[in-house]
Amino acid sequence: MVLTENYITARQVTAIGYTMIAITSFFCLIRFFLRFWKAGKFQIEDAFVLLSWVFFLVLAIDYIVVTPVMYRVTAFEAGRIPPYPTVEKDALFMVKIFFANTMLLWAALWSVKLSFLFLYRRLLEGLPNQLRWWWGIFIFTIVTFVSCVISNFTSCSSMHAWFTVGLCSTHRDTVAQIASLYYSFAVDVISDIMIMLLPVKLIWSLRLPITQKVSVGAIFCVGVGCIVIAIVRVIQIGMRANNDSTPSSSWLAFWGMIESGIAVIIGCLPAFAIIYRKSRNSRRGYGRGYRAMPSSYLHQREIPLPNTSISAGKSRLMASRNSTAASPVAKSGAIAVTQSVQVARDANFL
Repeated sequence: MVLTENYITARQVTAIGYTMIAITSFFCLIRFFLRFWKAGKFQIEDAFVLLSWVFFLVLAIDYIVVTPVMYRVTAFEAGRIPPYPTVEKDALFMVKIFFANTMLLWAALWSVKLSFLFLYRRLLEGLPNQLRWWWGIFIFTIVTFVSCVISNFTSCSSMHAWFTVGLCSTHRDTVAQIASLYYSFAVDVISDIMIMLLPVKLIWSLRLPITQKVSVGAIFCVGVGCIVIAIVRVIQIGMRANNDSTPSSSWLAFWGMIESGIAVIIGCLPAFAIIYRKSRNSRRGYGRGYRAMPSSYLHQREIPLPNTSISAGKSRLMASRNSTAASPVAKSGAIAVTQSVQVARDANFL
């Protein structure tokens, strides 16, 4: 299960771990600060983003803790250091960490997918045809996550072999581990593409200029970043393993922290864009609603009208709404002036 080849130093592994923890924590804190400051309501997609950050945090801390042990064990296997009393215990500790972190990586990635799905669900409410597609993609996402977990369990011939040092190293086990790597990559990318395409029809149907449609669509295409980093990760790990050996432990840790950390950051980005647009629209609405008209313009455009008493009583308003009588018809030769008022409500998303 352990490959003796390390392509980066222990310091580089821990450095990327601390760096990704700091960056993802910053993005999450800013996201939730803006959420409660501007929107004030915690949504289900926020819960999944928070969950993805927790999964990533545990994964990164595990890798940071296991890194010194990992390099000590690989140095022993390469013959660079003599045997030491706790070598078997250290190797088993490594196996347990990598077994758990493989599933933590998928849990972080799939939590971000679910955050996007539940964000889109609120957009698609009232559109039955689109909601059918949503349910299909949701079920596909859950099924693929479960299948990835199963592939991790079956990467060794048995659970006893998994947690016994030296037993999970047959040709069958190596092939199963490589297959699990490529299978999880494939369903990861396919589900990302499906989720990104989900709101396309809705965005295209909006009555907006094409440039605004593109800008709105760009908000929901940030998942491209997840796809790109997933491709880079699987190429780097697969090429190093040459498809016939177990992937390097340090290389798995390095790219696992990068991919899961970037996924958490990408999960935060749509909220930044939506909160910004909502804040900008609110400022515009405030400016339009309370802009004062110059007094000179008012005096120049004055039209004398007879004194009219205006009643704003609730009873009269309700009576006029419930009345079914026809409007008075203007007398012959007179001009009848009617006034209609159209009230539009701008429903800000989120």
